[in-house]
Amino acid sequence: MSSPNHPPAPNRLPRLTLVAPAASLRPAPDLSPDQQPVVGLAPGSGPVLVWGAPGTGKSTVLVEAAVKRMEHDGVDPAGALLLAPSRLAAARLRNAFSARLTRSLSTSPARTWSSYAFDLLRRAKVEGRMPHIEGPPRLMSGPEQDLIIKDLLAGHRLGLGAAPNWPAELAEALDTRGFRQEIRQLFDRVIEYDVVPEELARLGRELGRADWAAAASLYAEYRDVVDWGKSGSFDPAGIITAAATLLKNDAEFLARERARLQLILVDDIQEAGRSVHDLLALVGRGRDILVTASPDTVVQGFRGARPDLVGSLRDTLSDGHAPVTEFTLSTSHRMTPELAHAWSAVAERISQARGGQRARVLAWPAAPDTRDGTAQNGQPPKAPEDTPAGGPASDATQEGGVSAHVVASEVHELRLVAERILHLQHLAGHRLGEIAVIVRTGSALAGLQRYLSGLGIPVKVPVAENPVRDEPAVRPLLEAFRVALDPDVLDAELAVSLLTSRLGRSTALHLRRLRQALRQQELGAGGGRASDELLAEALANPEKLAPLGWEAQNAGRIAAMLAAGKQSVAEPGANAETVLWALWEASDCSGTWEAQALRGGPTGIRADRDLDAVMALFQTAERYVDQLPGSTPRQFLEYLLSQELPMDTLAARAQRADAVEILTPASAAGREWPVVIVAGLQEGVWPNTRLRGELLGSQFLVDVLERGPLAARQVDPAARLRDVRYDELRSFAAAISRAGRRLILTGASGHDLQPSQFLDLAAPYVPVTDSGGESQYPVRPVEQVPRPMTLRSLVAELRQESEMHADPEAARMLAALAAESVPGAAPEQWWGLLPLSTDAPIVADGDPVTVSPSKVEAVLKSPLNWFVKAAGGEAATDFARSLGTLIHAIAEQIPEGAGHEYLEELERRWPSLGMGDGWEAEKDYERAQEMLRKLAQYVVDARQQGRTLIGVELDFDVEIPADGRTARLRGQVDRLEADAGGGLVVVDLKTGRTKPTQKEIATHLQLGAYQAAVLAGAFRVEAAAAGIPDPRPGGAALLPLGDGTKAVKTQDQPALAPGADDWATPEVLRAAHLMAQAAFPARHGADWTERSGCPLPTICPLCREGKQVTE
Repeated sequence: MSSPNHPPAPNRLPRLTLVAPAASLRPAPDLSPDQQPVVGLAPGSGPVLVWGAPGTGKSTVLVEAAVKRMEHDGVDPAGALLLAPSRLAAARLRNAFSARLTRSLSTSPARTWSSYAFDLLRRAKVEGRMPHIEGPPRLMSGPEQDLIIKDLLAGHRLGLGAAPNWPAELAEALDTRGFRQEIRQLFDRVIEYDVVPEELARLGRELGRADWAAAASLYAEYRDVVDWGKSGSFDPAGIITAAATLLKNDAEFLARERARLQLILVDDIQEAGRSVHDLLALVGRGRDILVTASPDTVVQGFRGARPDLVGSLRDTLSDGHAPVTEFTLSTSHRMTPELAHAWSAVAERISQARGGQRARVLAWPAAPDTRDGTAQNGQPPKAPEDTPAGGPASDATQEGGVSAHVVASEVHELRLVAERILHLQHLAGHRLGEIAVIVRTGSALAGLQRYLSGLGIPVKVPVAENPVRDEPAVRPLLEAFRVALDPDVLDAELAVSLLTSRLGRSTALHLRRLRQALRQQELGAGGGRASDELLAEALANPEKLAPLGWEAQNAGRIAAMLAAGKQSVAEPGANAETVLWALWEASDCSGTWEAQALRGGPTGIRADRDLDAVMALFQTAERYVDQLPGSTPRQFLEYLLSQELPMDTLAARAQRADAVEILTPASAAGREWPVVIVAGLQEGVWPNTRLRGELLGSQFLVDVLERGPLAARQVDPAARLRDVRYDELRSFAAAISRAGRRLILTGASGHDLQPSQFLDLAAPYVPVTDSGGESQYPVRPVEQVPRPMTLRSLVAELRQESEMHADPEAARMLAALAAESVPGAAPEQWWGLLPLSTDAPIVADGDPVTVSPSKVEAVLKSPLNWFVKAAGGEAATDFARSLGTLIHAIAEQIPEGAGHEYLEELERRWPSLGMGDGWEAEKDYERAQEMLRKLAQYVVDARQQGRTLIGVELDFDVEIPADGRTARLRGQVDRLEADAGGGLVVVDLKTGRTKPTQKEIATHLQLGAYQAAVLAGAFRVEAAAAGIPDPRPGGAALLPLGDGTKAVKTQDQPALAPGADDWATPEVLRAAHLMAQAAFPARHGADWTERSGCPLPTICPLCREGKQVTE
């Protein structure tokens, strides 16, 4: 409190100074003799081009040069620019630079080429130099570009706008994602070379490319959409071209920019395209610009990287007064001589432009660190020879080097990678964080991640290779988002999807219990609705779940999510972020997944990925709301669901301190690990020599624009194929150069698999010969994969040895593992030694036993076989059953139709079977037509015989009491007819190829059960409605539709009479008795032979190999 004699002290805000943490400041590195001259260059040295192989310290030179200029030469950090090919590379440069600089920076000088171009456009807009756009510039993402193209093509298909005149051979491809990818590649080249639609159309006419003329029309529409309303949107390929065009057309702005930039540093220029070179020529010609290059290691070829342009920097960066000074870095700071030998063998196969050979020179210090396994004389030794038959363990004892392994299949390769990782961790002393696995494609990355995670190996992966909408943790959030917008879309299928998702956490058992509880609640209230309808209603109305117990817990959370989402949508100013946050907060997943992630293990790995995916979703929503203020939640959902490409993101991601990293060559670029495993080296996969952009000729267009039409036409396909192979070699060279001490290459050799030639290129196979000069393995042998070093596989192997060979040592080891509570080691956990879980009957005494007419014969024939199938041990539905279901559905929809009506409905429904085209589909279609013709003929015959149709697909549910047991006979009949005397006749449609004999029909159990149901009172309501007050059985019949005969003839069973002549009711009761027991005997029929086989030989006690689960 202030004193009355003194005025109160003024309020002052505390002064804060941001400083880098002490732990993050790194000491200056020991520069090699070839690095020192580059770092020591004084201001005014002009353009500098630094060549160097991977691991020679090019990025270090850039960082140290920047630090030296700012700390000692007075360069203003605001006048420095560090450029890198990707966001991750720029982030690494920024972190390395910040860790070396002792002063604080207002902005980071490290950017990607696109980021710098965007900054130029932003500043030009602020200064009023871009009057043709309104609002700030906006960089479109790749998925957004793909979505625009997709919408335009879809609009043409619906007749909207003037559709381009695509060649006929492309008509079937227009709706595919691959075609849109070809369009994007062509557009990227058109944008990069600043080609207007009219010029592209002219080139198409002159060169006979009708697809270019059509693409020109589509490109004109695309530009109208992108430029609509002066939006200031720039696509990824166009933003750099736009920045270069701005500088060319605004001399004053260019002069100010050149004066502002005191130092430009560019890393990995080999990853840059033509437009980047044009931009650098404008701002860097004659200035202090330091550029590093390694033309043999390129991973951005699919995005237009041009390593062939590196040599042209001598001309584009020199202004005639300041020639380009060139340096070569040759001291290897990463690769051992063995690894360098492998890399050089690959690099030497790549054609190189002038000067590129300087980036292949490698040397070693005179006294290298022996930990790296380098040669003492500074020269690479002879390439190590592969052990031909030693198996994966043959390189276990060596500290470093290169090894190549071929296994029998892709599954074996996954197991080999896991075995190598665990071997390196447990026996070679490597931390998991020192190991990286590089595969060529994102799909291979996802498969490897699943496999390693399943073994409990912690993994880290780069940004998702799939669209964020497809992530398992994101999909249910978007489904809930959709329900919040449109509650009416919530049906049973969507309810099940939500409940069994990563958010719902319900298993099949949980879902079954919930269905039962809701059904009991419904019956208690006097209703009769099915559980499907009740599920959807319960999620839409949470009060329905309140009276239930634990089985409704997961459903309650989903219901709360949907309620929170609906409330958020209804609030004024709702946008994508607010609705997503309401859903996420109500899901109660944050704390659960956080705890799982911290515990580790396979569950923790999955939780990590789920949290990463949700973070990426929220960043996407934030970006959408920021760029499109005023947009609605519905617009965001439509935008996200329409994307089919992965979205780049810088959202914070889980960081596992010790985990194997799985990457593609692009995501591994610029990094290094002591151990690198390059997997998936198959011919056709790596290298993939499929010509890029051939469908629409995007590469041919580049040749036309750079060389002219005549020269472009003279480039033969073999030369293009050679260029693709060089591109594959560059990505492979980049991958293997990430290794510092050990490189492991893997491939598969099998029926349809051939190991990649890259294996022998990097690790030549040298056969070991005997004293007579003969080799046991003239080609690289297929190796056996050892057991992965996991407790699970160890327990499995010990149990196998203990059981099959009665090995006492294996038993002792199992006992030791069991004492440590290792799962599966204790005999109490073995299925064969566990007692029966229960000996109680499956239906409690006094409860009715539900019997289906179609199962009576199966139960009486073999109770064991029936029980196993009833418990879920039945094969998946095959096509024959699907066809039968279709015929039954048509017969239900058209009970008494003419032949043409049935055939028209078949034609309409046939595509639902997904048969496609081909002779097999034609034969099945003809068979279906014949079945429906027979049905139509039967309808006519039945009328002529005086039968009247009462109904089709009618349900029945009757009880047949007996001593001690009541059989509840439930089912559905295909057709119920009344004969001329008022008897009820059940007709069963059979679509199978076989049928019973006429003798068997008299005691056919399914037909008999139908008649027993009529005797017990089934169909009384339906019969009364048809004018039959006292229904009685009139017989039953099979109508064989699929037996292949032309004649339409039913197989009739005589009418069943009550009393002593009722043979069917006792059979139903006998089946009910067997179905309610605790034990189910196995039976082989009288016609059984070993050749005919048993459907369950492994558990059937009558079969030679059969065992019970307690054995």
